Amino acid sequence: MAEQVITKEQIRNLILAEKLKPSDLFGAEVLTEDPVVKGFVDSEKRSATAGEYAHRKRTEEGFDKTRTELEAKLKEREAEVGRLRLEAAKGKVPTIFNKLKAERKFDEKQEKFVRANLEKFEPKDIDKLDDEVKSFLDLQVDEYGRLTKLLGIETKTVDGDGGTPDPGTGPDKTKPAGDARSKRLDSKTNPLF
Repeated sequence: MAEQVITKEQIRNLILAEKLKPSDLFGAEVLTEDPVVKGFVDSEKRSATAGEYAHRKRTEEGFDKTRTELEAKLKEREAEVGRLRLEAAKGKVPTIFNKLKAERKFDEKQEKFVRANLEKFEPKDIDKLDDEVKSFLDLQVDEYGRLTKLLGIETKTVDGDGGTPDPGTGPDKTKPAGDARSKRLDSKTNPLF
C-alpha cells in the first residue's frame, strides 16, 4: 500500500477549517521556543520597555521642572515674609524708643539726635528686637558724646545726680587729675584722641 503524504497546505487548510489555534495543537513551551514567536515577543518587550522608559523620563522631567518652579516660588515667598516682618519690626522701634528714653533719662538734645538716627536702625534678629534697640541706643549715645566732645560742646550731667557725666561726655571730672584712668581718657594726655 502506498503511503499517503499530507502537505503543509493541507494541514493549514484543515486547521483553518476546524478553527483550531496553535495552542490547541502545541503547548506554551513549544510555541515560545519557535523563532518567529520568540522574535515577535522580544520585539514587543523592547517596544514596551522603550515606551515605559520614555514615559518615566517625561514624567521625571516634568517633576523636576515643577519642583524648580515651586522652590523658586517658596524662596520668593520666604523673602517677602522676611521683608514684611522686618517692616513690622521697624514700625515697633519708635514705640520701644519712647519707652527706653524715659528709662535712660535722655535730655532733649540726646533725644533729638537719637530720633534723627532711628531710620538707620536695621534689626538683624526680629525676635530680639528690644535688645537690638537697646544696643543701637547705646551706640547712638556714644556717638552723640563723641560728636559733642569733638565739637567742643559741653554736655550736662544726667538728671543732676551729683556728678555722673552724661554717657559719652569724656573723662570723669570728679576724679583727681592724677588718676591713671583719667589720663587715658583725657584727650590732652592721650595721644590716641
